[in-house]
Amino acid sequence: MSVTKGSGPSVNFPPVLNGLDFLESTVDLLSVQEEVPPRNLKYAVVHLASAAETLFKARLAMKNPALVWATPDGYDPAKHARGDFKSCGWEDARKRVIKECDLEAMLLEPRHFKALAQMRNRFAHVGVTESAITVEVLTTPVLDNLLTFVREDLLPLVEEEELTLAEQAVERIRPGLGRIQRLVDRRIKPARELLGQFPTILGCPVCAALAVPVHGGADLACVVCDSHLGPPTEAAWIYADTSEHEIITGGGPSPVHQCDECGTEAVTDVPIGGDGETSTLLCLFCGIECAGVCGYCGLAVSTFAIPEADMCGNCVEHRMQRY
Repeated sequence: MSVTKGSGPSVNFPPVLNGLDFLESTVDLLSVQEEVPPRNLKYAVVHLASAAETLFKARLAMKNPALVWATPDGYDPAKHARGDFKSCGWEDARKRVIKECDLEAMLLEPRHFKALAQMRNRFAHVGVTESAITVEVLTTPVLDNLLTFVREDLLPLVEEEELTLAEQAVERIRPGLGRIQRLVDRRIKPARELLGQFPTILGCPVCAALAVPVHGGADLACVVCDSHLGPPTEAAWIYADTSEHEIITGGGPSPVHQCDECGTEAVTDVPIGGDGETSTLLCLFCGIECAGVCGYCGLAVSTFAIPEADMCGNCVEHRMQRY
């Protein structure tokens, strides 16, 4: 939003309008035509990530400006007004919005925002080669969710002089989002039909679609964006969001375990359920859901022989043989 102040033009973008401007730009970039130019795809991701962070922080500021700071205890009103502070990152902003404003049921699972942030970082730091459908599948649910967040939670709190402009922005964004959604639905229809053949489907870490089947030890790949995650032993580290090298050099327990059922080191926590915070210990080779990791042999097992001791059947049998 531009306004005239004094003798010349000035810039006035309050946080909510600023976030909505980023949303509107994202929709404009993705709905120009059926074949979206690569430059549009890049800026759509960058602007949507900025929109999410800006809108979350705008909501936090409405609750308490200190919540926008990386360290709320150090909040200083004068420094805050000047922008002379380190703000929290998008992930902390999202978590704080959920906790402080009771919005867990409204916001998407974190995998969507995480995938968006990771793609934005790749554009900024290492470069990206992705298909249009990857970007569209990634951005569409986040766009829709942020609009719901704005309409149902933010707008009722916006000051009256900004409210009309914010409502007008939402009305401009909605039709363009509808066009993008229809295009995405048409493009991924064959993938949805294919996914019905598999019992276990994971969310894609690249485009966030529930579109990575686990089946028979085959390499894991997203049937929507074609991202190749590699064999189960490699894909497990991707879902664990770390690497074997990082664990070895940094120390600490490994998040990837050997499966007692098939013997493959491809068991890790994968997100499940609507809340996005719940996970299950799953073997990405044989698809078995594990009850946990044996505290004695370290294997991931489907059941514990002695649950209260986290002891598997093999360890119980071994201990019995000693007596």
